[in-house]
Amino acid sequence: MASPPASGAGPAPETDATRAYIAMRRTASLLLVLMSGVFIAASILIDAHPAMGYVRAFAEAAMVGGLADWFAVTAIFRRPLGLPIPHTAVIPRSKERIAHALGDFIADNFLAESNVAARLKDQDLASAIARLLADERQAQRIADGLVSALPALLDTFDDAAMADFVRRQAAALAEDGRIAPTLGAILALMTDQGRHQALVDAGLEEAWRALNENEPAIRHAVRARTAWLWRVVGVDAQASNALIQGLETTLRDVAANRDHALRRRVTEFLHQVARDLQHSPALRAQIEAAAQDMLAHPAVQNYAGEVWAAAKASLRRQAEAEGSGLRVALERVIRRVGRELLEDEAARTALNERLRAALAALAGRYGRDASSLVTETILSWDSETITTKLEQNVGRDLQYVRINGTLIGGLIGLAIHQVALFLH
Repeated sequence: MASPPASGAGPAPETDATRAYIAMRRTASLLLVLMSGVFIAASILIDAHPAMGYVRAFAEAAMVGGLADWFAVTAIFRRPLGLPIPHTAVIPRSKERIAHALGDFIADNFLAESNVAARLKDQDLASAIARLLADERQAQRIADGLVSALPALLDTFDDAAMADFVRRQAAALAEDGRIAPTLGAILALMTDQGRHQALVDAGLEEAWRALNENEPAIRHAVRARTAWLWRVVGVDAQASNALIQGLETTLRDVAANRDHALRRRVTEFLHQVARDLQHSPALRAQIEAAAQDMLAHPAVQNYAGEVWAAAKASLRRQAEAEGSGLRVALERVIRRVGRELLEDEAARTALNERLRAALAALAGRYGRDASSLVTETILSWDSETITTKLEQNVGRDLQYVRINGTLIGGLIGLAIHQVALFLH
């Protein structure tokens, strides 16, 4: 028998639970019919043999027990035979009370903050997460899932709105005076940690390359500024050689010596620039004015839209390409996080504490909302839907009650019949 349709829905598919319930209900009903047939036959043949009295007594009591339990089980879900008997159709009449009681039961016994905290007290959530992330197959699935979701996520953004957002953020950065202090802080951090030396080295390499490329021009300039008499005796060539060798020696010394005076002067200059960027109102005003002028230019505003469009297109290509660098990089990051978390007991302990506290807090904050969802969902069902759902889930066990009532009733009938014969 198919399940009755829910409100506003078509017929529900017949599940294994539904089929098991129907089979057990038929068994209980057939047993009742069988006892009725046995009772009729035994009543007709009551004088044929003394045993017929026992058979009739068993069947009669079994009929009474079976009918009583059929009435009781049916009355839970609907009105027996459709008759308006009081205190029947208990579940349909009590739908609202059941909905609120079930919601409160879930909130008080499953989603209460203290209960969730107690259940999570000994759970090693961090290790489970770490093992999941460190597993190559799982990491690949997570990375694939995240990357595959990118196109749909990107489609939710309006291109014009995002371009305007980028422009507004850049303009806000210039208007609130953060550009100069930020640049100053970055420059100070670089010089304090010696990171600027890499830039100095790059500058020295570029200077060496420029010196080699422009050596003929240097020699020509020296020769042009030397009197003809000195050119005759080759003084211009000697001066050019000395100048070029001096520059080469200086560049070589600066490149080899991290404590060279020229390097120290560059460091002091960068320190001064960093201080001025952070504390000089005049320099900050100049930089902010220049930044605002630049950001107000139409070309820069159009460029913001092009930046977003290019970033979006690049992310989409990466997301749609099998084995893309984005997927591979994300998978490596996930696996590395998992491995490092497995190896770091202190990190796992800290993560466990935070996860337990967060989950318990979430349960306390949203547990009542979850129970309200259960209550509202049940209230949205019509009476037939909730009756059918409960009947399919617990009705099979209740049909056992009917079968047991029939058989036990018959045995009690036998006992009463025997007692009656004894007393007679």
